[in-house]
Amino acid sequence: MRAFYRGYNAATGRRAKQVRRLHVMREDGNFAGKQGLCGAPGWGVTNSPPVVLEPLPATPPAGLDWCNSCIGHAAHLVGQLEAVARTVADLAEATCGRCKQIRKLFPFSWVPDGWMEFKEIHLCARCHSLSALEDEDGQLDSNPLLKHIGAFS
Repeated sequence: MRAFYRGYNAATGRRAKQVRRLHVMREDGNFAGKQGLCGAPGWGVTNSPPVVLEPLPATPPAGLDWCNSCIGHAAHLVGQLEAVARTVADLAEATCGRCKQIRKLFPFSWVPDGWMEFKEIHLCARCHSLSALEDEDGQLDSNPLLKHIGAFS
């Protein structure tokens, strides 16, 4: 695999401040070697030739960040997309808005009686299911949750 970023000046090789992404080069299809996996153009234009890095570096050069879309497509191409998704899911833990424990969270929103807008909070699976049951009974969750969303003055 190869990577590229947009150059700025053919004479100096310096890049402009707006060039911030390092793209993974597409190696198949109509634009093989001329486009990023995300669709970013990798062909030269006036005063802006592409700078191709071969092989794909482990980290982007100073001042650049990976193109998120290209990295996702590259993970899929090398069969690592599921492993990346599992890693992200494992890291996506935070404090539950109701029980205050560190767990995987899910968005929960509802319109409390007498209120005109949706209230939103992130709850763990246990609290999410308990909240759904309580709301079916017409009861709006427990006092700690109400305090958290600002229902009490």
